[in-house]
Amino acid sequence: MDKLRIVPWTSEYFETTVAHYIHVFSDEPWNDELTVPQINAYVTALTAMNTFLGYCLLKEDSSEPIGFSLGFIKPWYQGTEYVIDTFLITTDHQGKGAGAVFIQLIKEALRQKNIPTILLDTESNMPAADFYRKNGFKPLPDNVTFYLSLE
Repeated sequence: MDKLRIVPWTSEYFETTVAHYIHVFSDEPWNDELTVPQINAYVTALTAMNTFLGYCLLKEDSSEPIGFSLGFIKPWYQGTEYVIDTFLITTDHQGKGAGAVFIQLIKEALRQKNIPTILLDTESNMPAADFYRKNGFKPLPDNVTFYLSLE
């Protein structure tokens, strides 16, 4: 595998993030129906948060991102958490270990910021759940995600 590195997400990655987001999550197994305006609005809102924290995964010899982690810092009485709202590896780099390396690099970056916890959610029947388990994540034992539509 190529050597990989992370850099903080900045607005220079905006268009690439949107394009890769749509490509990855429109494909198997997610099959989401996504539009550029919809994901532009999502990335704009997330990155405008004053607690936003994001990373890009790059090949050592390239400036082209092959992965993104978009999230935010959340204060909590037990310590600060990094909540990953979107984590993705471009389709052609999936299944080759890049995601595991990315998680490890994010852990190292968070340790330097004294952020001891990563929190995320995903669908339990998707391959992503197995990926996170393999990389040391555990489901929170008494938690459940609730949803309420106001429409």
